[in-house]
Amino acid sequence: MNRFQRWMMVIALLGAAAWSLKTLRAAEPRVAVWLGGDVHLGTRRGNLLAPLAPLLAGAAGIINLEGPVLERLPQGRGLRLHNHPASVAELAAAGVRVVSVANNHALDGGEAGRAKTLKQLHALKLLPAGLALLEARGLRIVVSSHDLSQGLPGRLAIDLTAAAAKGDVLITTFHTTGPASYLPGKTLKEAVAIAVSSGSRVIAAHGSHMVGPVERRGSSVIAWGLGNLLFDCECTRERDGLVLRVELEGRRVARVEVIPVDAGLLGEAARPAHNPALVLDLLEAIGSQGLMREGDRAYLRMAGADL
Repeated sequence: MNRFQRWMMVIALLGAAAWSLKTLRAAEPRVAVWLGGDVHLGTRRGNLLAPLAPLLAGAAGIINLEGPVLERLPQGRGLRLHNHPASVAELAAAGVRVVSVANNHALDGGEAGRAKTLKQLHALKLLPAGLALLEARGLRIVVSSHDLSQGLPGRLAIDLTAAAAKGDVLITTFHTTGPASYLPGKTLKEAVAIAVSSGSRVIAAHGSHMVGPVERRGSSVIAWGLGNLLFDCECTRERDGLVLRVELEGRRVARVEVIPVDAGLLGEAARPAHNPALVLDLLEAIGSQGLMREGDRAYLRMAGADL
């Protein structure tokens, strides 16, 4: 065999390998999820996510719900939040599938309120995270949520490694408190580093009510702040928010859309951002990396992904 023939054989083998990889990927299930930021409904009713429906269609929603699910909130000191069961039912009807209850308002109704919340969510066929297993088209998506209000959990690495072993893809969300900021604090940075090393493919933070940078780290995508999505409280006036729409192809993140939204405050509906270019400018200014703009949104380039 001469040199030319050897080179032709190598090219043929590489072509066959690429074709095999493409064939295998085509056979893998493709599932879309979306992640939104902070949600508090009080007693507000109506489909408050309806204006976002064209952007969210066909994807399972994951949100952070501030406050227990109760018809009314017991009396007590300080800022206390709650969400009427009928209001939460409309979230489920709008495509929300997973609700994080790991935040600083989880116990606003006491331990009894937390127990009632879990019961209500199960009745509405919503998965509370904590630790939730979302199954779609044969793909097992684990959603793990952690409250960082009291600092970095001591067992975080152990818990996330165990969570990753329970499914095909691990999505991790963190709730933070403290002064509103576009940039992540020390505890959140440490938690995200642990999540990446533990196998989390999608990591998102909420609780600051502010948007934060979006970036890729290896095969993981990180949204450092999703801002508000729906919030019925005078305690926050931050209207800029993000929805992260993620398409999973088997165990890998195949496509990420970063969609600016105007949060629904004080009973208003959430809507596509009135000035998405300004929000995308902000994301780039605070350190977002790899964003490719297209109209009213941006895409995040993922390793090995066809965008």
